[in-house]
Amino acid sequence: MPPAEALACAATLAAEAERALSTTGRSAVGASLAVAGLVQGQLIRVAPNLDWHDVSVPSSLGGLPLVVDNEANFAALGELAATRNGSEPDQSRSFLYVSGEVGIGAGLVLDGALMRGRNGFAGELGHVCVRPDGPRCSCGANGCLEQYAGQDAIVRAALGGGGTVADLADLALAGDTRVIAALEVAGAALGVALAGTVNVLDITDVALGGVFAPLTAWLAPAVQRELDARVLAARWSAPHVRSSALGGRAAVRGAAEAALDTVRQHPARFIAPR
Repeated sequence: MPPAEALACAATLAAEAERALSTTGRSAVGASLAVAGLVQGQLIRVAPNLDWHDVSVPSSLGGLPLVVDNEANFAALGELAATRNGSEPDQSRSFLYVSGEVGIGAGLVLDGALMRGRNGFAGELGHVCVRPDGPRCSCGANGCLEQYAGQDAIVRAALGGGGTVADLADLALAGDTRVIAALEVAGAALGVALAGTVNVLDITDVALGGVFAPLTAWLAPAVQRELDARVLAARWSAPHVRSSALGGRAAVRGAAEAALDTVRQHPARFIAPR
């Protein structure tokens, strides 16, 4: 879908959500747009799987202030919010959130804060090379992780074509050897990419989210084997692989948290005068 058409659909959805919310006596304070690509402020530099390049996004959507960010970043914020203890943020919380969809992204949280990198582009795990002689990726390089562990790649290997993640989980649970083997290959590729990331970042908590969450039982053993074999510090600080606390809902939760930050930072703006 072209960017202008997608943004028009998003504006329509925002307006419908506002109308539904108004019937409850409440009002929206902001909107968030999650994008599978590189985002700088209100500019989407590139979203390879959408074939979007240098797309300028308005600062508001349906009259609401709009926050734009990478989908995996929002998901990591959602995971952080879901795993807090009590009402205050747990500032010691550190983890790598891996978002699996057609593409693969990652959000890094250190001591309770999302790390974006110098230009805001951190977390493009899906374009870490796992085989230089591998198939061509939508980004233009060869052998990227997405070509082995992305949703479409797993479905192709497991089912030979059409199917859903729910189908994969059901068949794996039933003991389908082809599906289990495809998940093993995907998990091993994911583990190779994550091992390099863990070695560089010294992070021990890895959460599998998005489409990976319902497949964690079959992906995690292969991921863990690669981490145990490849992470230099594994003997003393072993990485742990788990399913996301929110599964496929993490990005939505994080997007809502980002919109609510405006209220947290400037609460006086939202207090009706007496």
